[in-house]
Amino acid sequence: MSHNDYEADKFSVGNFSLVNAKTIHAPMIQEAFVNIECTLKGTQDLSGAGITSMIIGQVQHISVEEEYAHGYEKRYRKDGFMMLIPAPQNLKTGEPNQSAIATINIEKYD
Repeated sequence: MSHNDYEADKFSVGNFSLVNAKTIHAPMIQEAFVNIECTLKGTQDLSGAGITSMIIGQVQHISVEEEYAHGYEKRYRKDGFMMLIPAPQNLKTGEPNQSAIATINIEKYD
């Protein structure tokens, strides 16, 4: 059975617990190993038809489970959070851009 319709409560379907964010007024998923709190800085309609938008945000706070914050064991395995961004497409021209790898740099624990 699909629970992906517009009215479906994805948090209930996923059996997630919601907690308050530390720096913004928004819920976070307690079971997530990483939560990134951002404030909205702007949006830009890339399609000219309201179909595709670029969302611009500023990171205010990042919370990471302790076991993911140290070393490479959890971070670079199948359950880690290193992200591969494969040749993101220019949404206006359709041309691919250069691929990239992104990781989270832990600067402060709370």
